[in-house]
Amino acid sequence: MPFIPPYGAAAPITRNEFFQMFMRCTPPSGWSPNSAIVVGNSGGPDSTCLLFLINQLLRDPSRKKTSKPLPPSAVSIAVDHDLQTISGSMANRASITASFLDTKHLTLRIPWSVPPYPPKPAHGESMEQRARAARYHMLFHGMTRVGADTIALGHHADDQVETSLMRLARGTTELGAGGMRRCRRWGMGFTANETDLGYSGLEGMKRWIVRPFLEVRKDRILATCDANGLEYVNDPSNFQPEITLRNAIRHMLDGEGSSDLADKLYRHRKPNNGALPPDILNSLEKIKAAAAQLQSTVMDISGGREQLRGAVKVLSSRVEDIDAQVTTHLKKHTLPSPPGTFLLSTHNLSTITDQTVRSAMVLRILRYISFHPWGSVRADGNRRDSSLQSIIKNLWTRDPWETPLRPFTAGSGVLWSPAIFNSERPLKVGAQYIKHSSHPGDRFAWLASRLPYVGVNKSGAGVQLPPNLDIDITTRLIPSPQNGQLKNVTQRYLDVLYDCRYLVRFDLQRIPGNVVTALQQCSETSATVRVVPISRYCWPKVVLTPNQPAESEVVLAALGEDGTCQHPDGTQPWITMEWIRLLDAT
Repeated sequence: MPFIPPYGAAAPITRNEFFQMFMRCTPPSGWSPNSAIVVGNSGGPDSTCLLFLINQLLRDPSRKKTSKPLPPSAVSIAVDHDLQTISGSMANRASITASFLDTKHLTLRIPWSVPPYPPKPAHGESMEQRARAARYHMLFHGMTRVGADTIALGHHADDQVETSLMRLARGTTELGAGGMRRCRRWGMGFTANETDLGYSGLEGMKRWIVRPFLEVRKDRILATCDANGLEYVNDPSNFQPEITLRNAIRHMLDGEGSSDLADKLYRHRKPNNGALPPDILNSLEKIKAAAAQLQSTVMDISGGREQLRGAVKVLSSRVEDIDAQVTTHLKKHTLPSPPGTFLLSTHNLSTITDQTVRSAMVLRILRYISFHPWGSVRADGNRRDSSLQSIIKNLWTRDPWETPLRPFTAGSGVLWSPAIFNSERPLKVGAQYIKHSSHPGDRFAWLASRLPYVGVNKSGAGVQLPPNLDIDITTRLIPSPQNGQLKNVTQRYLDVLYDCRYLVRFDLQRIPGNVVTALQQCSETSATVRVVPISRYCWPKVVLTPNQPAESEVVLAALGEDGTCQHPDGTQPWITMEWIRLLDAT
């Protein structure tokens, strides 16, 4: 007989309900029929319920007949962070649950103090941040290990509320207050150094995070576990408000029925009657003030979880609507521009009056152009409303022909320059052209480009290049002196992520003879093959640099003004260059 909850109790999630939730999380390219989906399994109720429902869905014969393919199977991955005595028990429970569900499982233990992992963190907000970074780094490499392109996480509606409030405390925009997305690209991580914790690089652009439970209440997840006899472990650190802001928010929200914020904070002090840390108290007050300023919905943090769930759901729906509007507007206002730049036409730009839509447009362009990792907070201008409003104030100038204009920057490493576009003439970039524009067909626009590095001149040559713009790949190309073949004969291509914006690919089976010879002798000659910038826009150029100052470097390949990879030495093309930044919302 089907499980029937007591009157007034939360109902378990049904199979059909979960199917709808899961399909709403489908990545833009669809579910891969050849790649398993990873489930982040903490051993707690949320991930236990998610693993159960995903397994149930993927093994349902009737679902295999759907028009859209589903992942063939699920893989459970638990990360033992080794920060508390219970962490081992939770990882063990995750393994037992996976075995009970006949699901492949991996338990990965964070090797603290082994690079790139830092020393084991102490308690406090920094502990949560470091542990989260290490856990996600481990999950990403677990996905890579099992060949999965998607990971499902068990964040639910109450987590969504907490995330929204935390972002408000940090000065986010209304877009950020919409919380987590059901489906988003993993992204490049939060560092551009591939040896650092949190680096995902090119591989991160091919992988996805999905959260099917974002509109599901916690009590329904617990009811689903109870109805199906699923055992789980609760993390006791979730109930210590003094540890992190998220926990303090959780305790504050648990004080249902009190309309006074101070009273809630008082009732959720530490067991020793000490007050919460000043930084957490200050953040909670910021949340209250920021929530009162929201335009799209009423968010009263003293109104309890149910009211906040509804408010965040409104904000999340608005984000989806804004995403669609921004995609349409960008298509209408994009003009042809040099590689690695974005040219925004101001024609009829003033008709876009919604400030949130304007902010979303700016965020898309920043993320598209920035040399910070795609998807990182730094690529989004740290998601600060003050930075976005500064950019908007300049871009939405009512009369650019009469207003004094100059290039400016306001975050993300993006330079905004006034420009004149004419389909019959070369693009003119710089304020000096605005006053003298007199040609028919001239259109005013703003050019978003990479902020030039310190010391750059017109030719693109700098006094000293930063590490991310001068990449020595010699040791990755050196062939074996014995037979002239590559060290790793099974590897066909070498992919280099350049400036977090370009994919430079080398076909290792087509390296020209002169380059092979130079590399074979590099230990004696000190010759190097490097990827360096060319032009003010920092396009990639591959050069063979001799050790003798009198000898000239040989340009092996360079990105041209038309966006194609050119081989000036006349060799058969063996290097390709591709712009990999996206204008997508996710």
